[in-house]
Formats: sequence, C-alpha cells, structure tokens
Amino acid sequence: MATRTFPALSTKPSARERAAGIVRVGERALLRFARDEDGAAFIDMLSRSREHLAPWMPRTARGSEPSFGRRFARMLQPDCASGGRLRLLVCARDDGRMVGVASLGSMSEWPSLDCHIGYWLAAGEPGKGLMRDAVASLVDHAFEDRGLHRIAANIIPHNNRSIALVRALGFTREGMLRGLIEIDGAWRDHECWSILSTEWRSGALDRTDGAGARRQKAPRRTQGARRGDRSAD
Repeated sequence: MATRTFPALSTKPSARERAAGIVRVGERALLRFARDEDGAAFIDMLSRSREHLAPWMPRTARGSEPSFGRRFARMLQPDCASGGRLRLLVCARDDGRMVGVASLGSMSEWPSLDCHIGYWLAAGEPGKGLMRDAVASLVDHAFEDRGLHRIAANIIPHNNRSIALVRALGFTREGMLRGLIEIDGAWRDHECWSILSTEWRSGALDRTDGAGARRQKAPRRTQGARRGDRSAD
C-alpha cells in the first residue's frame, strides 16, 4: 500500500481545547490563539530566527525585541482577528512547543469569499512536516468553518520550500505578481498560487452554497487590505 503523504483532515477542537484557544488540530501540529504567557517564547522564537527568515520577512529580520513585543501584541485577541485577518500560533503536537505562525488575511465577504494565507516556520523546524500540516489545517478552517471559497498564497519565486508545500497541497500557480512587496530595499515579484473550496478535499468542505447570508457578520475589509500576502504579519 502506498504511503499517504497528504495530511488527513484536521479536527475541530473539543470544548476543553476550544477553551484553551485551540482552533484546529492536525496530525503533527495544532493552531491556537496566543496567550499573554506566550510573549517570552514568541520573542525568543523570532530572535533566534532572524537570519532564517531574512530572505522572506525583512521586517522580522531587521527587528528588535521591542518591535517583536509589538508583533506579539497583534497576535493576542482581539487584535489577532481584526481587519479581516486571523493570526494563529503553530505548535507541535508532540510537546506543545511554539514553532511558527500561520494567518489568513484580507478575508472578504460574499460574493468573493476569498483571502490570502501567510505562514512562517522558526529556525530549526523545517523538514519535519509541521508547516505542511499546519497550512492544511488552516485551509480546512477557512473552507469549513469560515465558508470561504478561494485562498491565495503569494510566494517569492526562489522560496522553493514554500512553493513545494503549496504544490503538494494542490494549489494551482496562477501567474506572477510584479513588484508586490518591498524586501531588502527592492520591490520583489511573487508567484500567486491558489486553491478553491470546490477543489480542496474533493469539495467536501465547500460551504459557499448560501454563504452570503452567513458572511454578513464577518469582519469587513480595511482600506488597502487587498495588497497581497504579507507573510503572516
């Protein structure tokens, strides 16, 4: 029998897990809201990942502990779910350690029901399947729990790991977005990859039928929110 490489459907949290801020549980990783007591670990994770993240996240690479503290404040509720954005910690299931961040940005209401996904993994964690599992879990959440229809990921062309991840999850390359984000003093092109709710898991999580009425209470887009993925700010 062939070995399955695509992550199994993540699970919704139990009542106890939900009370602890857990949003989705995958095979290797879980997604949860940040808590006040996570601050020191979050700042440490960013500090030791400066060089690792520099090619993709220049603001993090140029940051300092005070700016990391401000970034952590945006991870806390209700800031983490403001302006059509959701920011979540990625934690390993085996020991609960914090390994990265995953987010949904520019979430829009019906009739488009689309968003951008962003994610980053701390130094020392790549190659363990954690982010693939976390991204799959976040896509499950976006399509099943939030009733979205389209998710886009904008990726710098030489980020081979990230491109391999979305390709393995069934995303389709749509084309090149020119000069999308300023990185290290230059406007960088990004590849746009996307997936639809009707394509993901054979459409089993598609909630777009009649979703317009359900999305009326969703966060509205803020001015300039459609500029593109900012790598899980």
